[in-house]
Amino acid sequence: MANRQDFIYVILAIGIVLVLALVIKPAATGELPGLWEPEPTVTPAWTPSIPPQTTVPTPTPVPTWDGKPQTIGFIDPATYQIPSEETRLNMSTPPAGTAPGTTRWVTYATIDGQWSGTTGIVRVPSPMWRLDYSDTATTNDEIPFFNCQVVDAQDPNRLIKIVTLRLPEFIAMKGKPDLKKEQWVHTFYEGNHDYYFVINTRCIDSYHLKIQVPETYVGT
Repeated sequence: MANRQDFIYVILAIGIVLVLALVIKPAATGELPGLWEPEPTVTPAWTPSIPPQTTVPTPTPVPTWDGKPQTIGFIDPATYQIPSEETRLNMSTPPAGTAPGTTRWVTYATIDGQWSGTTGIVRVPSPMWRLDYSDTATTNDEIPFFNCQVVDAQDPNRLIKIVTLRLPEFIAMKGKPDLKKEQWVHTFYEGNHDYYFVINTRCIDSYHLKIQVPETYVGT
């Protein structure tokens, strides 16, 4: 019986030694046995966010001008919300001076007629242009009247220029065609814009308006 108890004590002693060796000592030193090792922490790799690509629209190419004058026609004034019976402004303007420097001008578009009317929209492609209204004729020396309003097509409330010719202007230029060509012209220092023209006449035989741009613009 004593031998059996001694055997049990030996087994218990061995068990205690194993527990101390496999559990207590690794736990005290921070080294856990393989079965108790914590799973490693996996840190996901940082991936920068890539914004979606935006497709840049291809600009519509602006056709170059071939140097040939275009004709601007007349339309119903109601297109621009202008009552046909509306009385136009009669504002006198001093004669316009000639273009600065030695700029040579070419005709980009023309407006031909005799009666009152409102033109269609024309886009002036150059940054500087001029309106030549020297070819305006009358055989009536009593009550001739010519009025041309240059209007911003994108803002009809904005009058760019009002040109008015009455009896004194016609008398002053009678028999002086060269002086008329020099003075009956106005230069605009704005461009690349859309315009239309409101024309009022009385006792006018004909008018031939020329929208002109610098010669250097042709083919650019």
